[in-house]
Amino acid sequence: MPIENFATASIDTLLAGLDAQRWRAIDLVEAALARIETLDKQGPTLRAVTYVFADEARAAAAASDERRRMGYSSGLLEGIPILVKDNMDVAGWPTTAGSYALIGLIAQQDAAVVRRLRHAGAVIVGKAAMHELAAGITGASSLTGFARNPHALNRSPGGSSSGAAVAVAAGYVPLAIGSDTAGSVRIPAAFNHLYGLRASRSALPLGGILPLSPTQDMPGPITRYAPDLERAFAALSGQPYPISKVGTDFSIGVLDAWFGDEQAASRDIAAIAYRALARFETLGVRCSPIEFHDLRDIVDSANVIAYEFASALTEDLAARPDSPVDSLKTIVEQGLHHEQMTTVLHDRAYHAGPDSPEYQQARARQDALREQIESAMADQGLDLLCYPTLRHPPAELGGIQGGSNAMLAPVTGMPAICLPSGLDSQGLPVGLELLARSGHEAILLAAAHAWAETSSGWSLPRAIQNQ
Repeated sequence: MPIENFATASIDTLLAGLDAQRWRAIDLVEAALARIETLDKQGPTLRAVTYVFADEARAAAAASDERRRMGYSSGLLEGIPILVKDNMDVAGWPTTAGSYALIGLIAQQDAAVVRRLRHAGAVIVGKAAMHELAAGITGASSLTGFARNPHALNRSPGGSSSGAAVAVAAGYVPLAIGSDTAGSVRIPAAFNHLYGLRASRSALPLGGILPLSPTQDMPGPITRYAPDLERAFAALSGQPYPISKVGTDFSIGVLDAWFGDEQAASRDIAAIAYRALARFETLGVRCSPIEFHDLRDIVDSANVIAYEFASALTEDLAARPDSPVDSLKTIVEQGLHHEQMTTVLHDRAYHAGPDSPEYQQARARQDALREQIESAMADQGLDLLCYPTLRHPPAELGGIQGGSNAMLAPVTGMPAICLPSGLDSQGLPVGLELLARSGHEAILLAAAHAWAETSSGWSLPRAIQNQ
């Protein structure tokens, strides 16, 4: 049966309709498939989806409907259609990670997070497009081209979980699962006016996810609504739901040095971020400035992606007997990548790697930085740190993206959340990021709930509102 406002509905709303028999899981899947057909294959062609497996999704939805009919559907996501990023294994489906070089690689079993999603009752409709090999934040892919931002079709949607964020923003599905190594969940969440969560290091399993940097890789949910984010994280982590205690009993440290730079567009974003922060203050949240000397330089020097990428990918591909390539070097030498990726992939393929002393120094800086930040937060009685997810707006499609603040969480292993904070003077979304001490996702989720109480609701992006 038709589902009113499917493209903007929350997971809670959809679950309530399922429980009340106003619609079935198969109806939700058909709505998702129709939305994908309209916006990804026709219309504005957002290029958010790499693969759709309609028959399998329909079969899974029918099984979910039968479980609900029999009275033993208890999953947190029972009957909800979702997408997962194309670097995550789904048994029998391709795992191409946005790369032409990996065409023909078929997953033998589900990734660990995919198993958890199935256990929660989620219906996986397909796989979301992504920046090639997760090695960037603009959405460039030799497999699908550039994903497009539904707020402005000539702008980047961010990355590397580009398609995951676009799919949620454009109403394909209410939840998509991305992965975050340098901001790749939170950056596209920010650019698509969505919520995105990166969990603490080791909080979620990495098995069955094509690696970029095992130290910094982390799967994570992207949603339109704060409660949906909490529900998704509970399903992914196996924690009891609800996780957070809704309230405003937390305090925020403000990283003023990270709120902007000399660019006019950056000053615009900083102003929006400060106004967003003021909304917390109206709720009685204490917000205080906090400073760290040379923090950005330290964060950059603690990033280990370059050291781990080539060796981690080679090891992973060696365990996949049907992989058409054996290493990043092969991909580079055969030119099997998007032209924009030439320099970065060459540099990573011939990098010194994890056996170098510089790698051990970078890892040591990660530990030291986390200890420094968490100690300062404890000393000043702060639960969270706050700054814009990015200081610059989305780059033009095919351009270079600058202004990211998103690396702090991956290098420290601390959890972070992106909150949709408004639109800049060009009508482009701005994200506000909160960082918590390790293991304190509950505070982030509570802050997101409080934030949502001050929000006016959610609507489709302007470029596709008539679709």
